[in-house]
Amino acid sequence: MSSSNYHLTLAEQETVILFDNEIDTAKVYTHDARLIRKLKELAENYPEQFLLLSKGPQKAVTYRVPKRCVGIRAPYDENRRNRQIQDAKVKGLPFSNNSKEADIDGDE
Repeated sequence: MSSSNYHLTLAEQETVILFDNEIDTAKVYTHDARLIRKLKELAENYPEQFLLLSKGPQKAVTYRVPKRCVGIRAPYDENRRNRQIQDAKVKGLPFSNNSKEADIDGDE
C-alpha cells in the first residue's frame, strides 16, 4: 500500500505539544482542522510569534508558538456555562455584530 493511499484513523490524527523549561516557545504538531485554522490565523496576525515550521502528510502542520499561549484550565461548571449562554442570548456573542453595535451606541 502506498503512503498516498493510506488514511490516518481518527486516533492517529493527533495533536502533540512539545516544550521544555529552557526556551520560551513550544512546537505544536496537529491534524485537527479547527486548530490548524486558528494557528494559521494567529500566524497571519502575529507572524513573528506564530511560525509555520512544516507541513506534513495528510494535512498535518507544525507551528512554533509562544509557550505562554499554551494553557490548561479548569473546565466550566454548569452554572457558569448556563450564565454565559443566557448572557449571549441577551447581549449577543462577543465580537458579533450585535455586541459591536451596542458598544458603538454606548448601550454597554
